[in-house]
Amino acid sequence: MLKKSARIMAFLSLLSFVACVTVNIYFPAAKVEKAAEDIVEDVYGTPPTKEKGKDEQSALEILVAFASPASAHAGPVTESDIESLNQSNSAIRGLKKTISDDHQQLVPYYNAGNIGINKEGFLEIINTDGLNLKDTALLRRLVSQDNNTREQLYEEVAASMNIPGSEIDKVKTIFAEVWQKRAPAGWFIQSANGSWKKK
Repeated sequence: MLKKSARIMAFLSLLSFVACVTVNIYFPAAKVEKAAEDIVEDVYGTPPTKEKGKDEQSALEILVAFASPASAHAGPVTESDIESLNQSNSAIRGLKKTISDDHQQLVPYYNAGNIGINKEGFLEIINTDGLNLKDTALLRRLVSQDNNTREQLYEEVAASMNIPGSEIDKVKTIFAEVWQKRAPAGWFIQSANGSWKKK
């Protein structure tokens, strides 16, 4: 009987210890937002909303800080770090270029109100008014291709910042907000409740 109660006490002690341990996973929301702003500005071809000060880092510099093995250093990100990211993270650059290229073909459809940016940061066809069958097929292909590339981009950004896959929805939400915020007036944007409106 004594051995059984000693086992129970040991088990309860272990359970109590495990219950007291708190896991705090840091999510770098500000860094993801900065990366999203930089990428969206490049895709849309829009200037930044404010001048970058001496103390601010570009998204590229932030990505370097996360992707570089030397990221533990306390000093500012160097040109060498940026060059390292350029060599090591060609995936993000390639995905951004693909989205930029697709964007140029999609602009007329945005302007005509055929597509919009949904609440999850992806493109959605709203209507096919004024499009013949060939144009509709092209639009569907472009939207599908762009959405696949965006999905890969979000995953690559998360991976470059060591964000676990379970947190990818947070990355998508941040990108969605930036895509919508930076979209030109007249484009369709989906609100959080699912309704569409022109910006």
